[in-house]
Amino acid sequence: MKLARNILLVDDEASWLRTLAVTLNRLVPEAEIDTCVDSRQVLNRLQVGDYALVLLDLTMPFHSGEELLGMIRAEHPNTRVIIVTGVNEVDTAVRCIKHGAYDYFIKTDNVSDLAHTVRRALEVVGLERNYLHIKERFLSRTLDNPKAFNNILTCEPVLLDQFRYLEAVAFSPEPLLIHGESGTGKSEFARSCHQLFSPEQPFVSLNLAGINSDTFELKLCGRLSHKPNGEVDAVTGMLHQAGSGVLYLSEIGALPLSAQITLLELIESRSYSPQGSDSRFPIKCKFVVSTQDDLLTLNKAGEFRSDLLYRLRAHKIRLPRLAERPLDIAMLINHFIAEAAEEMSLSAPQQPRDLAPKLLDYDFPGNLNELKGMVFDAVSRSDGVTLNISPFMEAIKEHKSLDAAPGDHIIFPKSLPTLAQMNQALIDEAMSRTANNQTAAAQILGISQSALSRRLTKGQEH
Repeated sequence: MKLARNILLVDDEASWLRTLAVTLNRLVPEAEIDTCVDSRQVLNRLQVGDYALVLLDLTMPFHSGEELLGMIRAEHPNTRVIIVTGVNEVDTAVRCIKHGAYDYFIKTDNVSDLAHTVRRALEVVGLERNYLHIKERFLSRTLDNPKAFNNILTCEPVLLDQFRYLEAVAFSPEPLLIHGESGTGKSEFARSCHQLFSPEQPFVSLNLAGINSDTFELKLCGRLSHKPNGEVDAVTGMLHQAGSGVLYLSEIGALPLSAQITLLELIESRSYSPQGSDSRFPIKCKFVVSTQDDLLTLNKAGEFRSDLLYRLRAHKIRLPRLAERPLDIAMLINHFIAEAAEEMSLSAPQQPRDLAPKLLDYDFPGNLNELKGMVFDAVSRSDGVTLNISPFMEAIKEHKSLDAAPGDHIIFPKSLPTLAQMNQALIDEAMSRTANNQTAAAQILGISQSALSRRLTKGQEH
């Protein structure tokens, strides 16, 4: 499913057709414009080419615009039609809208308004087609291009669902947002999107951590400098480098607010202008962004723009932590063993059968990066026969010691209380926490309600 960018202009006035094509090429540079002067050829053109939008004149020989409108809506329901005519009749406009026209323009109207409507119609068609494609892919439960995910090892259902979702939205004109902790594989998913979207085109990436607004604009848009001798010194921007490929922006949550305005304008206009140039060039690449931050939280704190946030959230993938992928642990360990052995020119040791089960309760705060580091350390310590599990056990022990919060331990005074005093203190605390509910307090203390009642009565007697 390609991007919804193809437009067919239909008018029997060749001069007007040329003027409209040039104007739309300038104002909607991301679109692919074709023209047709013979109304008899329109349906054949629609069958051969996948057009998202048709701009149609009303008064033409052979087939009128209204007649073509009905045929297009009947035979190509996923194609939108905008009427652009010299006929300024309210009744005609209302009738065309009722018969399925997306909008109605008079040739003398503001062309910039027409261009805005064209862009909006392209977005609508793209979203409609994308929805149908997502629905079809999820119902099929299969992948059309499984090779695009060869760089990601998993057998977890939650990630396999993300594969199907990514395959469904890869060709959407909207940006893709990938959210996940550090080390969950965000860059690998971005590369899978590239393999689906345009594997023969460039994959260009930029980490936004620490970048300022001026550097961001220069990196993306490039710069043209005119020297006194007439020569032009050019710095190529990433939008030009990416071409029709993928531009991957990682750590989008770190982008300064002023740079967020620049990015939003680029996404919405689908065009850019290098610094020092008055010319604008179309953006044909797909934007893929990733973050380990909660953008909604940043937005509420005033650190991330609402308009950009909701534009980026059109398609969103959430990657699970490694601790949420128990089925993948053993497989990933074997993968990293092979990788480590090859890099260090060592024999690949065998993974002990009980290693993966021992790691199921470990939280893996560093996710895949941490597991890879553990395995490389273990391979370097191994005898070439069995994998040394010391790095894993050391990490588990260290993690447990860090997790043990001081508040979880009883701090005794210098003079120890008696057992009777401790018993009474425990009972008082349990009753306080349960609002004097004896049944609930007894459950906390691990005794029966009748035993607690006796202890309370005895305490009152003293």
